[in-house]
Amino acid sequence: MRPAASVLLLTTLTGFGYGLLAWLGACAALGLLPAGRWLAVGGTALALLFATFGLVASTLHLGRKERAWRAFTQWRSSWLSREGVASVLTYPIAIAFAAAVYRDGGGIAVRLLGALAAAAALVTVFCTSMIYASLKPIRQWHNAHTAPDYLIYAVFSGAVLLALLETAMLGTPGAAARAAALAAAVAWAAKRAYWRHIDAQSPLATLASAIGLPKGTEVKPLDAPHFTENYVLREMGFTIARRHAVKLRRIALLVGFAAPLVLSLLASFSRLPLAATAAALVCAAVGLLTERWLFFAEATHVSALYYGRRI
Repeated sequence: MRPAASVLLLTTLTGFGYGLLAWLGACAALGLLPAGRWLAVGGTALALLFATFGLVASTLHLGRKERAWRAFTQWRSSWLSREGVASVLTYPIAIAFAAAVYRDGGGIAVRLLGALAAAAALVTVFCTSMIYASLKPIRQWHNAHTAPDYLIYAVFSGAVLLALLETAMLGTPGAAARAAALAAAVAWAAKRAYWRHIDAQSPLATLASAIGLPKGTEVKPLDAPHFTENYVLREMGFTIARRHAVKLRRIALLVGFAAPLVLSLLASFSRLPLAATAAALVCAAVGLLTERWLFFAEATHVSALYYGRRI
């Protein structure tokens, strides 16, 4: 599949935003919010800012932007519509949570609203993941790894952002840096497991099976279906050379997960915490954008089979 910049920004920025909101809400629900109401209030505002940038970026590829509202009307059957509804509903919950923290600083209202904010954020990320996991013609997406991985990456990126925010506002990352290091390790393992799965996975179909011939039969088309590039080839027939994929995978693992893990550990031991957490955030953003680009570039739609592509 051709990686669209708008979708890359959507899935990356909203991961940071909703991940941060989930951490703030969960900490509030458990009574673990660091002292100082401005961390939760400022963090919620920053989380919604990231989410907003991501959602706005997602409209860039729309041909008729004035019809974007229709995406909210099919929530009974469309994960895209459910994502839109969940993202909109998250805003008032998050704002109410921040207002409760600012007014009371704690209490049962903050705990309840924190739990709701965390749940709404994770539900939105889950809906985003299911847009891809529900697509049966794409074997790299329609598997048991896609939805959990989206949630893991959101939790990881949110933890890195929280560690930087906590360091900048309170002078120390506290437990957030250790949480970011742990989340980075889990995200690294999840990404490795995903790549092992898709590399070992059998093709959904072959040209022989598509026309009812026995498995293993060699079939070649006499003529190409089209003599010029069409929509299917342009959007669904995008391919990436194996050597480039291997190189980008290493960059995603080392820059996106290993570097934030080491930098977060350094910050947790009070070794230049502000510089370390800032560098961890930059590395996580670069690595996750690379990982997200690969997620789309390595995906093969079954329709490309009829153009002589391997799926």
